[in-house]
Amino acid sequence: MKKTIGYLFACGASVALILGGCSKSETLPAIDGYNNSNEVAKTNLVAHWNFDGTNNERLSSTAPTKTYGTVGFATGQIGQALKLTQGAMVYPAITAINGANALNNFTVSLWINVNGSKGTTNAFTSFFGLIPTGVTDIWPDVCANAETSHHKPGSDTLELKNLLNTHPAAGGNSLQDNLANGANNAPWFMGGNKWAHYVMRWDGTTHQFHIFGNGVSVGSFTDRGTTGVEIMSVPVQAVFGSLASKDIGFTGAPAQQTWNPWATAMIDDVRVFNTALADKDITALYDLGLAGR
Repeated sequence: MKKTIGYLFACGASVALILGGCSKSETLPAIDGYNNSNEVAKTNLVAHWNFDGTNNERLSSTAPTKTYGTVGFATGQIGQALKLTQGAMVYPAITAINGANALNNFTVSLWINVNGSKGTTNAFTSFFGLIPTGVTDIWPDVCANAETSHHKPGSDTLELKNLLNTHPAAGGNSLQDNLANGANNAPWFMGGNKWAHYVMRWDGTTHQFHIFGNGVSVGSFTDRGTTGVEIMSVPVQAVFGSLASKDIGFTGAPAQQTWNPWATAMIDDVRVFNTALADKDITALYDLGLAGR
C-alpha cells in the first residue's frame, strides 16, 4: 500500500512540474541588445514593408496603386516575403519618404533571394527604388539593385549595386553608385541563390556610400568624392522590381529596357531609415533576421 501511494504521489508531482513549466511563455534572449528588428533605430524608421500577407507599407498602411507581371507571396526570411516573377509593383507617394530632404542621409535594409541570369535572360535586377514621378530617364533617386547578368543561375556570387541621384538646390544632379564586384580589395559577396541581407547606407557628410552584404562591408567604390546629402526630386514613388519606365506608369521615362526586365526575385523586410545607421545596428538587423526576428 505504501508503494502504491508513493507512486501516485510521484506521478502527481511530475504532472504538476510539467504543467507549471508550460504555464509561462518563454522569453527569448536579446540579440545584439535588441529583441526584434523593429527595435533597431525605431525613431529613424520611416518606411517598412514586411510582406506578411499584405503589400501595404506598414507604417502608413499605403497600398500599391498598380502591380505588373506576377506578384505574390512566399516563405521569407522573417515570416512571408514578396515574390516577383517578372513582376513589379508601384506605390503612390508616401508622406514620410516624400520630402526633398526626407532622406538627406539614409539606410535601406532588405532581405533578398535572387539567382544570376547570365546566359539566360541576362537581366539586371532592381529590388527597390524611390522614383520621381516626373523622371525623364530610367534612374530612381534611391535604388537597391544587383548585377545579376554577371553570374550564371547556379552561382553563389552576387554583385549588389547601390545607386542614388541627388538634385542640389543650385541645379543639376549627381548620380552616384557603388558595386560589390571584388575590386579595390573588397571581398566578394557570396549571397546568390539564397536569402541574403543587403544594406545600402549613404552619409552625405563623409560622402561614403556603403554596401553591406550579410553584415560585412563589400562595396568596391564606397568613397563618392564630394557629393553631399541626398536631395530628391519630389514627388517620389516607391517601386519594387523595376527601374523607371513608361511601362509602369512613369510617362516621361523611356520604355522598359531589355536589360532590365521586371524582376524575378523574392524580397523581404524592407526598411528605410532617415539616417546613416551605425555598423553595429546593421549587424543587429542581420543577426536578428537570421533568427527570424
